[in-house]
Amino acid sequence: MGALVTLSEKTIEVLPGAVATCTVTIKNTGTVVDQFTIDILGDAAAWTAAEPPTLSLFPGTEGTTTAFFRPPRAAETPTGELPFGVRARSREDPAGSAVEEGVLVVGAYQDTFAELVPRTSRGSRGATHELAVDNRGNSRLNATVTAGDQDQLLAFDVEPPGLVVDPGTAGFAKVRVKPRQRFWRGQPKTRAFKVAVQGEGGPPILLDGSLLQEALLPRWLIP
Repeated sequence: MGALVTLSEKTIEVLPGAVATCTVTIKNTGTVVDQFTIDILGDAAAWTAAEPPTLSLFPGTEGTTTAFFRPPRAAETPTGELPFGVRARSREDPAGSAVEEGVLVVGAYQDTFAELVPRTSRGSRGATHELAVDNRGNSRLNATVTAGDQDQLLAFDVEPPGLVVDPGTAGFAKVRVKPRQRFWRGQPKTRAFKVAVQGEGGPPILLDGSLLQEALLPRWLIP
């Protein structure tokens, strides 16, 4: 008595947030009518299910069920190969239960959020902005940070110029902005600039910022 389990595919690829399927064939190798309960073993079991979860089979006959793999789109979802097993448990002969193994290949995705604080700073000699980069993807983020203005009226110092951010964490950098030319008196002038966060294999994230450049002499000092 017992069961024989076969999979339509031994290697299954899926991206977090998507669904992949595999057809599972169960054969009753016993001599009596038996009911088999199908479940998934391994690290992927928490987000995998068989539908239907049970099959009733006559001796020598076979039936099919479908295994659904649904890894969540979350930073905690691991990437790479995850071994799994599909088990058919016999109700009439528990010792005759069978397991067939496969490999689930979970892909990587990028989901990056960046914020510049403050968006607008002010000063006569320059100012410092804080950059926060959140890695909401499930793979390590390697990003470069650059800054520039269209009229080249500002000088920038980014520290550090590169960020390595693990999934589910944040990285931080300081963006120091200085005017290339200063003026002694007059109304404040707005200097717009952009900060670019460039990851691997994707478009850059562009953040708008501005420096409100003030005169070197305060207004109260000018008669």
